[in-house]
Amino acid sequence: MEEKINLITLITEEEIKGAIRKIAVELAKTYEGEQLTIVAELSSAFVFVADLIRELPIDVTIQFIVKNKQSDARSVIDLGVETSLKNRHVLLVTDVFYRGNTLKQVYDIVQSEEPLDVKVLALIDKKCKTKNEEIPVISLFSTEDVLLVGYGLTHNESYRGLKGIYNLVLEG
Repeated sequence: MEEKINLITLITEEEIKGAIRKIAVELAKTYEGEQLTIVAELSSAFVFVADLIRELPIDVTIQFIVKNKQSDARSVIDLGVETSLKNRHVLLVTDVFYRGNTLKQVYDIVQSEEPLDVKVLALIDKKCKTKNEEIPVISLFSTEDVLLVGYGLTHNESYRGLKGIYNLVLEG
């Protein structure tokens, strides 16, 4: 039997753009006259980061990280940081804040670099019963625990280029 795919719009392109403009204004006020270093996972947050930096009227540097999976299912995080984060203002950007375990690992690694401050920005706070809430996260949107695609989010590496965010419903 063939699988039927249904996309249900959760967040439109216009809503995403508006939320990014709003947070960019807030960040610009907070870091006026300062340089902000964005740290984000390359494969999942690059669309969000690209749109965010285009709206920020302040000096921004970017450090992308890469998350690999080992055979024992432990996450290996390569900060790929060639320059230290010491004495920098850091914005840790993630696409979806779900359980938060990997985010906490990255947060701890960033903190060990002794930045001036670290804020965490998530595009989406996805509901989860077992969320690690040890770190404060600013979220632009909140969703139920559903399969999300679009705006950089994928299912089997597909749907990344959709301009909005959708609930992917697989039937059959």
